[in-house]
Amino acid sequence: MNTLILTLLFVATATAIYGGGGGRGGRGSGRFSSSSWSSEEGGRGGGRGRPQRPPGRPPGRPRPPPRPNREECPSGWHRFDRPNGVWCIMVGNPGVTNGQFSQQQAETACAREGATLTGFQNDNERMTIANDALRKVQANGRTIGGLWLGATNNAGCGVASCGPFNTFRWTDGHTTGNGGFKWGVGEPDNLSWGASSCIQQFIVAPNWVVGPGDFAVWRTAFQHGDLDKYTCASPASPITRLYACGKRGARR
Repeated sequence: MNTLILTLLFVATATAIYGGGGGRGGRGSGRFSSSSWSSEEGGRGGGRGRPQRPPGRPPGRPRPPPRPNREECPSGWHRFDRPNGVWCIMVGNPGVTNGQFSQQQAETACAREGATLTGFQNDNERMTIANDALRKVQANGRTIGGLWLGATNNAGCGVASCGPFNTFRWTDGHTTGNGGFKWGVGEPDNLSWGASSCIQQFIVAPNWVVGPGDFAVWRTAFQHGDLDKYTCASPASPITRLYACGKRGARR
């Protein structure tokens, strides 16, 4: 009996000790948790115990202003800024080295590109195209060629010359003025080339020497890039033939 009473007293004492300590521990744990929440929230929000609103999305980068539409030219075409807008010119190389390529055939070739035979607004256009054409002439293994342009003689000027600036007019509907006319010696001449006359541009390499189908007078009459009043038909000389197409730039 004494043993049973001692055992019950020991259990009761142990329960009181551990139960009380656990309760204080629980309360202490609760106080720590509350204190930690308040400190953490206070650190974020600046106010003790006040919940912090979730941060908003950062502002996005400002959009760049839209690029203005710009008139551009297709790949392989030269772009020229003219008073009335962008004009694109391409040098066509049909690979003809026997003269059998008329001005009308050149016009047809340009039409397939959505273009027309071009004129020259100024010396810059004239020489830029002449130099491009020379590279194509040399690619054909030649050193001289003739390049068709878009021009026709004015009324009354088909035979007798009306002077360097009044004998011809450009036909592309875009070229203006006479800044692109730079003639060979004695051109435009007083020869009759049929119902109408055309313009070709002489393309001459520095190492050109008179060859089959060439004329020695060209050496003193024409410099590289000069213009020549000529027939519109074929066969034509120089026998290596090229052409220059022009069209308006497209907005992109």
